[in-house]
Amino acid sequence: MKGRTVLIACFMLSLLPILAAQAVWQWWRPTGGHSFGELLATPIAAPGPWRLAAADAACGDVHSQLLFAAGQLRLAQGEASQRVVRASFCPSNSADIAYLPSHAPESGLYLIDPHGNAVLRYSIEQLSSIEGRSKALKEIGQVLKNNKALG
Repeated sequence: MKGRTVLIACFMLSLLPILAAQAVWQWWRPTGGHSFGELLATPIAAPGPWRLAAADAACGDVHSQLLFAAGQLRLAQGEASQRVVRASFCPSNSADIAYLPSHAPESGLYLIDPHGNAVLRYSIEQLSSIEGRSKALKEIGQVLKNNKALG
């Protein structure tokens, strides 16, 4: 009888952490992180380095503003700025801007990883304020810092 009680106690003791984890997940589920930019996970370009790519269907003033913002955000990364290249979905005469020959996606500034996947998208409205640019700068820095093995 005593052996059976010890066996049941050991079984209950090993089952307790599983039940506690299930209870926490069921009733006190943690909230996820919040992103300033729109999180994406879609292939958008050929593999290459990290890219901040400007996309605008008209290739006009909005596109120029996005390219300027890409340059500022790239330079503000400090050491990590060497890992990021400015890119455009519109042909450009500038040698320091990589051209992405695929179709132009929705207007905005895209962070593209070395595998060619769009990771984040920032709209021109988000980048128009100083507060928005600083949030984007911080978020891009965190993504690059957390993915040092990529590019």
